[in-house]
Amino acid sequence: MTAFRLRYGAEDVDLQQREQSFRGYFSLETLTLRHRLFEGGWSAPMRRELFQRGDAVGVLPWDPVKDQLVLIEQFRVGALRDGHSPWMLELVAGIVEAGESDSEVVHREAEEEAGCRLGRL
Repeated sequence: MTAFRLRYGAEDVDLQQREQSFRGYFSLETLTLRHRLFEGGWSAPMRRELFQRGDAVGVLPWDPVKDQLVLIEQFRVGALRDGHSPWMLELVAGIVEAGESDSEVVHREAEEEAGCRLGRL
């Protein structure tokens, strides 16, 4: 089996400008950049928005007594756009804050969102 190797890396992007466009619960940056092309040379400069929300971690709890997986139902404002319910079935998940481990986050979120204590991960 042959290992897949990426042809390009971060050094193949020329970041020309980065500006903070919005800062709230999430943040949005506007980047001006160009990148290498497969046929050689560089793309024309382009502007792209970069949505930043930080790292997140999720867990899919399993109840061994009931032999069932645990999902949660949460309101998501983005789901309003399709005209259906904005309440979504999801994994238990949370955003990792500074100084927290992934394990700490999923244990905390499991108790907060699903009312369950996790065993081993």
